[in-house]
Amino acid sequence: MYDINFIHKADVLKKELMQGRITSKDIVKIEEQLESLRSHKPHVFNIETTNHCNMTCIMCPRTSLMTRDIDWIDDNTFANVLDQMTPHTPESMEAFWQFINTEYGINFDEHSENAFYFYVVSRCVILHGYGEPLVDKNIVNRVQACTDRNIPTYFSCVPANLSVKRAESIMEAGLTVLKCSIDALDDSNAKRIRGKYNNFEKAYQTIKDVIAMRDAKGYKTLIVPTMIELNENVDNRSMQQEFLDMWKDLDVYAYVKSQDNRWYYEEDDEMTNKSHYAQQYCEYPWSSMTVMANGDVVPCTQDYNCEMKLGNVKEDSLENIWNGEKYNLLREWHLKGNFPENYKCANRCDQTKLHQIINKNSKDSLK
Repeated sequence: MYDINFIHKADVLKKELMQGRITSKDIVKIEEQLESLRSHKPHVFNIETTNHCNMTCIMCPRTSLMTRDIDWIDDNTFANVLDQMTPHTPESMEAFWQFINTEYGINFDEHSENAFYFYVVSRCVILHGYGEPLVDKNIVNRVQACTDRNIPTYFSCVPANLSVKRAESIMEAGLTVLKCSIDALDDSNAKRIRGKYNNFEKAYQTIKDVIAMRDAKGYKTLIVPTMIELNENVDNRSMQQEFLDMWKDLDVYAYVKSQDNRWYYEEDDEMTNKSHYAQQYCEYPWSSMTVMANGDVVPCTQDYNCEMKLGNVKEDSLENIWNGEKYNLLREWHLKGNFPENYKCANRCDQTKLHQIINKNSKDSLK
């Protein structure tokens, strides 16, 4: 989950920025304004319960770029993180969703990446990172621990790792959202994209069986079949529509996920970033943090090697890390663009940074 109040309260400032009314001469004022708008209580976007995975996905940096040790979060660290979290109230969520609908024209029923981000991710802690949650033997207990604290949960899995029995245990523990990634509609391409242990026919049937089990048992878990838009050629667009049609008579939230907020930067002219952030700027330094399997705290899920470590929850509280010197420097770098050499935010991320918007406004004001 992220700080919905920051997203809401910063909207006026964001509009001024995007309309070109704020330039580099306003840096000090903007820095003070952002500091006053952000919560000094941290919001945890996701907790990576493990970075172990039995897939070799072509679109994931874990396959070819991740070099850190394979790890599983220990029970004490996981509980420690949860005990420092405060879930959003139903009333605050309703107010936020009304704001999103009114200001952005995005509603839950449109089944898009942005709708999923605003209506699902906003209220859930994500229990995956660069691993497969279903290979975490303690994932049911992880979900139960969140449920016991009234923290909604969501994770994404490759359905080749799913079974009806496993799904039932997780739903019984209170999982809020289960996303199932299907990226091809035949077995050979399913294996090409995610590796030899993947499949299509079995996965599709398993998801349908899980839906039937959920409905028969009365579980409330939202099931989200999704397909990543690897590129936008005609054949893929046709396949994506076929994918959506597969679910139209079932009680699921199916959508095609564009490669926005990408896991690692790719220069591919056939892919388009459709995220709301494509025309805005990255807000993660002010809205949320990520906790990795070894306890490292990083700014966002794109940091697959923990290159931007800001602290470790085994050594300090989330609040101290969130309000500490390293996090404040990160915010300054995003605002002023003075990143250290080879810093990941500046060199390996496709999201626009705040300083880029400000610099563009400054140049435009001189024309």
